[in-house]
Amino acid sequence: IANDSTIPIIKSSQLSIGFTFKKKNWLINVDNFYKKINGITSKSQGFQNQLEFVRINGDYTIFGTELLIQKQFKKFTTSVNYSFSQNDYQFDSFTPTIFPNNFEINHSLLWNAIYDFKNLKVALGTKWFTGKPTTLPTNSTSFLTTQEIEYQQPNSTNIENYFQLNFSSSYSIKMKEKTKFQIGFSIQNILNKDNITNTYFRINKNTSTIEQVNNKSLKLTPNVNLRYFF
Repeated sequence: IANDSTIPIIKSSQLSIGFTFKKKNWLINVDNFYKKINGITSKSQGFQNQLEFVRINGDYTIFGTELLIQKQFKKFTTSVNYSFSQNDYQFDSFTPTIFPNNFEINHSLLWNAIYDFKNLKVALGTKWFTGKPTTLPTNSTSFLTTQEIEYQQPNSTNIENYFQLNFSSSYSIKMKEKTKFQIGFSIQNILNKDNITNTYFRINKNTSTIEQVNNKSLKLTPNVNLRYFF
């Protein structure tokens, strides 16, 4: 609950500018954006490093651009979406005062292709993006006595890049004038990539060592769904 002192009221300033071009089944869209958020608290940002149990107030600034290119060939549509963003915290009472945001993704690239013919729809898509920031421990063994992990500078390292290939399809069967039955099948992560989405560290008190914990996305996952519209 904001009290305008230890927990300030969050304020934001935003600016965006872009353009859209359409011609002969081509679609090109470009958006540039800037956002400044004032009055955040470190406790609300999900830190899992030296700032996890610290309460300080600060800001974050994000700016970037998004590009969409889409082309339609009769029953076939394909598109590419690229985005770049720079997202930084600023905590004046902490050193360093400026460092990457926990949720920063510098580069993202999405591609998909869709084939739509009568009652059949088939889609293939990929998504790739650079890994989010994380904070590594130092080589210090002080945790043996303090039971606290000594970290490098916050968010000074990035986890591995993310890549996933997905497939989906559906087929509709019209039964009556206003009813139809739809069968869907999809495969998430066709290549069975071992994608890490988050990394943090903790002390194993049984072995007195620092453990690395990796959160991962689903591996190869098939899905089947049945829908009845009436």
